[in-house]
Amino acid sequence: MRRQLIGVSFMVGIFLLLVGCGSTSILEIISDEYPLEDVVESSTNSEDTARVFVAKDKSISKVSSFIKDKKEPTNKSEIKDNKQILIYEDYFVTLTKDENDPDNTLIEVASDGFARDNYRPSFFSGFIAYYILDEVFDVDDWGKRQSQRCAGKCYRGYNQSGGTYKGPTTPSSFRGSGNRGGGPGSGK
Repeated sequence: MRRQLIGVSFMVGIFLLLVGCGSTSILEIISDEYPLEDVVESSTNSEDTARVFVAKDKSISKVSSFIKDKKEPTNKSEIKDNKQILIYEDYFVTLTKDENDPDNTLIEVASDGFARDNYRPSFFSGFIAYYILDEVFDVDDWGKRQSQRCAGKCYRGYNQSGGTYKGPTTPSSFRGSGNRGGGPGSGK
């Protein structure tokens, strides 16, 4: 009986260990492997950031394979024009060639709030379809609405905007406020 109890305890321990490993965020996986280069804050919400890591002497395809082997994205683009985008539950991961050192790959891990409120829609053109972004951001016609909001000031990725990003300061209307508003007869 004691032997069975020890065996069951061992199996439960292994199961809990495996379950715990599956819940590691992609940000933790990347930050454990690559050094942090810079952090870019959202222009409207300082809690939303894009963290930039550098993979020294590694190609985009090599970094992409490592990341996808650790955790499969929900959506991903092909590698095109030295750029690839991987979408996870809470993060957008963008892999680009480092313009300052082409042997390196920059890994930009942006919270979904940062991506939704700061990225220029054209950043995703040819990589991720707008209807997918509408679903991920839970915003109808995100591309059109964000283009109108940007007025040319939205984030274009670290190589283009860098740590000096100062985007639109008007908070986006994409977040739910919890207050439905309206008055009598407004269809609540």
